[in-house]
Amino acid sequence: MENSKFVLGSKYDLRTKLILLIGANILIFLGFDWIYQSLITLFFLVITISDGYKKSAIRYILFFVISVVLEKSLTYFSMNFLLNLTLFILAIGRKFLPCIIVGKWILNSTSVSSAVATLQKLKLSKDSLIMISVIFRCLPTIKDEWSHINMAMKTRGISVSLYNLFHRPAATMEYFFVPLFVSVIEIGDELSQSAIIRGLDAPVNKTSRHLIKFRKNDIGVLILMILILSIVIFMKVSGWDL
Repeated sequence: MENSKFVLGSKYDLRTKLILLIGANILIFLGFDWIYQSLITLFFLVITISDGYKKSAIRYILFFVISVVLEKSLTYFSMNFLLNLTLFILAIGRKFLPCIIVGKWILNSTSVSSAVATLQKLKLSKDSLIMISVIFRCLPTIKDEWSHINMAMKTRGISVSLYNLFHRPAATMEYFFVPLFVSVIEIGDELSQSAIIRGLDAPVNKTSRHLIKFRKNDIGVLILMILILSIVIFMKVSGWDL
């Protein structure tokens, strides 16, 4: 009954997600074989699927499969700069895919209020809380500003494209990036003032409608993460080629 007073949101606590992100960053540098990469990627995909993100998981799986197939296919052709560049981009994208999966999952599944409540529980400084709150709220606003600027410039026959970036770089910078940077600065100031007005830096205990605590899902996933890290590190120390 007590939990019904709170908004549960994601199945996993933000602290669990941040630990998983750190674990993903460690794991991607411990192995280079595509089979190892596929197993690590699958582990994080299963976690995001369990939190309800099935469509994005399908896109990640398609990217991984296509990148492996293309990499294996392109090796049969004579290498030139473009092919080498393509192979490099595919390899980098596939290698960092676990981090991208977890990072995108954190952004999509974490509301600003739950993030602030979690960070308050971690006893972060007030300045850090305001900065993180502004960043979380600023990202969707920047996306909206970008679409508005893009729509306005299309009426003048200018759009953000590779062609315009190479053939009209000055006009593209002037009409797109300068207004965007000005908007970002203004939005950042407004959001900072808004956070202060709401009492984010007030020296009092805060309440939250979000239930911030480790649950069974968090404990299970963290145990799996520690187990996988331990196995991989043991295999590396034992001389296994991953």
